[in-house]
Amino acid sequence: RQQQQDNRTSTSRPIAVAAMPKITLSYFNIEAAAEKVRLALVMTGTEFEDKRVSFEEWGEMKPTTPYGQLPVMRIAEDDGTEKYFAGSTAMLRYVARRFDANGTLYPADADATLQIEEVIGLSEDMARAWQPALYIGMGDRHTMFGHPQDWPDKAAATQRLRETFIAESLPKFMGFFTKKLEAGPFFCGDKLTIADLQVLTQLRYYTKGVADFVPKECLQPYPVVTAWMDRMHAIPEIKAWYKL
Repeated sequence: RQQQQDNRTSTSRPIAVAAMPKITLSYFNIEAAAEKVRLALVMTGTEFEDKRVSFEEWGEMKPTTPYGQLPVMRIAEDDGTEKYFAGSTAMLRYVARRFDANGTLYPADADATLQIEEVIGLSEDMARAWQPALYIGMGDRHTMFGHPQDWPDKAAATQRLRETFIAESLPKFMGFFTKKLEAGPFFCGDKLTIADLQVLTQLRYYTKGVADFVPKECLQPYPVVTAWMDRMHAIPEIKAWYKL
């Protein structure tokens, strides 16, 4: 009789459920650096405010950010404490580690983490290789490379650098990515990880035709990579996010 009473008591206790924090992710109204973080929040089913900052608002907001850049994330906890931080890749790792109930997006296992970080490193190497070609034709950023404000060769240099990237650097990195993807449906095996989210948002840029001298068909010579992108876009959460 005592055991029956104990069982009734244990099954009637309410289960404490941790309250979800209020998350605000602020970035410009483009994909770019914040998109991988948005996808991590979407894939973990985490509610968040997707705050799109206009360029007019940015001038006022910039001095209030940790490092004068976007994206920034604010996390307001149920106990009244807050976190306010920058760094899109830091956000990506944090969201996956904290909110992924399955623990597969960014596993705690050291060997699994090593595979993920290797792919993220490749992705960052590709971004660095593209930066000069991107910035040389963006506003007055050509002055960062020692060119005068009034530079008559800007258009020709932009075309040369971007076409060289497409002809030389892009095939190199697509070769690295292809080799990784030939081993499984995702970059790090049979489960989607933050490495996939990082690279997907990076490669989507090259398919949009938004950069001069970068044809939106430039990834078509790499069928293993484009097939992986199709698989990613077919994941229900990602498909819904992009309204595909």
